[in-house]
Amino acid sequence: MQVNPANGIVYSTKFHNKGLETHELGTHAAPWFLSKAIRSSEHYTSNWEEADIVYIDDYCLYTKWLADVHSVGRDQPTLAGQALDLAYSLLLAAPRWQRNYGADFVLYDAHPGYRAGSAMHSVQSKICYAFTNATMLIVDTPQRNVCPSFMVMPRVFVTPYAPNSLGRSSPDHLGLPPRVLLSDRPTLVYSRTQCHLQKTTNAGQSMRLFFSQHAMTNQTDVDVKCTNRELGGQHAPFEEMFAAMSHSKFCMAFPGDAASTRRLSELMLSGCIPVFAGPPYHSMPFSEHVDWQAAGVFFNVTDYTPWSDEKLEFSLSPTVRSIHETEARWWVPDAPVHGAFIPINTAYELIPHLRFMPEQEVRQKLQYVDSVRSRFRFVTSFTEPPNAANTLMSTICQAQGQQTA
Repeated sequence: MQVNPANGIVYSTKFHNKGLETHELGTHAAPWFLSKAIRSSEHYTSNWEEADIVYIDDYCLYTKWLADVHSVGRDQPTLAGQALDLAYSLLLAAPRWQRNYGADFVLYDAHPGYRAGSAMHSVQSKICYAFTNATMLIVDTPQRNVCPSFMVMPRVFVTPYAPNSLGRSSPDHLGLPPRVLLSDRPTLVYSRTQCHLQKTTNAGQSMRLFFSQHAMTNQTDVDVKCTNRELGGQHAPFEEMFAAMSHSKFCMAFPGDAASTRRLSELMLSGCIPVFAGPPYHSMPFSEHVDWQAAGVFFNVTDYTPWSDEKLEFSLSPTVRSIHETEARWWVPDAPVHGAFIPINTAYELIPHLRFMPEQEVRQKLQYVDSVRSRFRFVTSFTEPPNAANTLMSTICQAQGQQTA
């Protein structure tokens, strides 16, 4: 392990030479930002007996456990998992927890990865059955389905992934890039994503391939490409991609190997209008605070067989919960947007609809996205306009208000 001299954050040298950056720039770092923001608040206390709400900061230990059980470099048995299991057991036995049976506690799982196949079943068991009264912050809609209890829990909230670094902006201040007007957005549609080379259960990445290779080609103002080298693509610097999103009217919000991606956070920060096409659909985080119908454009494609053979399912039985994450049939809209869907027969019809959208409607959507884009910026303090930490804290307080009212 080494310490990054720029920010004092510890990182592992084992993976650093592979081009991976320190954890605060990671997709799953949202709990770290929230924890920092809470500790910076004048309302924070380290005495949980005095606190109205208790936030469980298990980020470091939980992240280490996930790294241990990851398919790359699997390390079993995992000491981090054993320590996490013990910590949860001690938490559940604490008088403070038992005062309200965890109803005033908050847990944040910023990784969609706990499932029946994980190395530490006892950790998942506690998450599924012992924390049912707590407020759960998650990043992927299908995480609601991994535990039967989550289906009846009223306080499970979908939140966004932490976006990539904005380059010139530090994690310590809001640092939003300037707003880009419609007249300075010459590109109609933009996307840069990793794609899957064949139709599999990974429907999100298969969808990306079809759109980039077939449905959105040979149009000068449409820039939708896969980054795979074997497809002729390349990984551009993030600043370059962010600038391209900032100068595009619409950006595709494709799902990936899960229903959620960090790209949605990044395109919202850029001020680009998100386009949700499906099925399956990308998740819609912060739906308690973001009017996705006002922000995005939604297409329901009748013929989605080029990328998926699954049929959307809005409920599931306990026998199939363990495979929910790789089964796109359950990637359904988790915001009230059904009335906004534009029905099209094939993916080829999407571009003409966007091209002939009334300019006033485009301006209104750009204006709305601009009004909420700060909510997708993760920093280590509470700010005005509200950033992601403000939005998360508002979600927590609303949930606790519902619980105690």
